[in-house]
Amino acid sequence: MDRLLDRVALITGGNTGIGRGVALAFAAEGADVAVAYHGHQAEAESVAREVEARGRRCLPVHVEVTREADVRAMVDAVRDRFGRIDIYVNNAGVQKPQPVADMTVDDWDHMMAVHLRGAFLCCRAVAPVMAAGGGGRIIVVTSQLGYIGRAGYTAYSAAKGGLLAFTRALAKELAPQGILVNSVSPGLIDNGFDPLPEAAKRAHAAALPLGRLGTVEDVVGAFVFLASDDGRYFCGQTLHPNGGEIMP
Repeated sequence: MDRLLDRVALITGGNTGIGRGVALAFAAEGADVAVAYHGHQAEAESVAREVEARGRRCLPVHVEVTREADVRAMVDAVRDRFGRIDIYVNNAGVQKPQPVADMTVDDWDHMMAVHLRGAFLCCRAVAPVMAAGGGGRIIVVTSQLGYIGRAGYTAYSAAKGGLLAFTRALAKELAPQGILVNSVSPGLIDNGFDPLPEAAKRAHAAALPLGRLGTVEDVVGAFVFLASDDGRYFCGQTLHPNGGEIMP
């Protein structure tokens, strides 16, 4: 407990799924949290209430991560409320499974914009705030599909693969400023957001060495570790809570 005492964390997509779990785990470790969301405002407000019930402050903030002005306004709002940003979790993302033959240019561009343009805009905006405060942690949410791909997920897999390379390059660039950049690459997590049919999920779980799908609770520890002093010698690394599906 208290591994993140009095630190300030900003999490995009922090209102649902893994982002929500990370927000609550950070609060339990003593952090104040800004929960950035695009849709589902009610869920963001619910997370804020849960964070505050843990005795920490929370700021829900609306953002479209592909818009430069929105991202700057988000970072300004968090800095104005809390005075600094110590941890940034780049978790905003979208999924739209479809065959390549059915994919439009707009479909492809939207996937790349949310994941890659969004990561660029958000990390570019938070890095100077962190550097001014003496450093910080950036954690990029990637995916095992960035390594192995999945039929029907070509755009998503490509975007996540790009984020893996982005993480490594950014880590080298920002480390001299005291900012450690790493990523977490979850396997298939049973959080209600993966659009795979239930039969496919059961088959996937049966094929894993651990024999089950992951839960949000299975992965949040990786984020706490990287955000805390325990992760102080990790730079440009990726943690893989995936039940043993890939073992890089």
